[in-house]
Amino acid sequence: MRNAKKSEKLLLEQIADSARCLAEHQRGLTIGKLIAMIRGQLAMSQRAVSKRASVPQATVSKIESGRQQPTISTLKRILGALECDLLITAIPRVNLEEVRYRQAVKKAEKRIEYLRGTMSLEKQMPDHRILEEMVEEEVKKLLDSSGATLWEEEL
Repeated sequence: MRNAKKSEKLLLEQIADSARCLAEHQRGLTIGKLIAMIRGQLAMSQRAVSKRASVPQATVSKIESGRQQPTISTLKRILGALECDLLITAIPRVNLEEVRYRQAVKKAEKRIEYLRGTMSLEKQMPDHRILEEMVEEEVKKLLDSSGATLWEEEL
């Protein structure tokens, strides 16, 4: 296994925790509603935002009302006009170690199933406990191997 740097792992965990917290606070709040709220707090008209962002006022209106999905470029311009930055981040749905483990189990089971098939053709079917042990051993090997071994498809 490529030993993940502890500092990288810690940083990713901190980013994910912060992003989850932010997502929880913003639940149900669309980007358009957020722009309208910020604009309201600044007491800035849509016309002023559109002029500062160099976008049509109708675009600001449509984004705020949810009738238009803005491009990242447009969002950056509008948010810049509101003295805000755009943050885009990845939030892992589950722990990344769990993702690696699931992939290793999936791949190990596939490899052992192939082996089981060839053994059954030769009428040498092992006990299910032996197969389970083989899967466990294969999982350990995969987790200790390079990422390429874990993620590449086999023929």
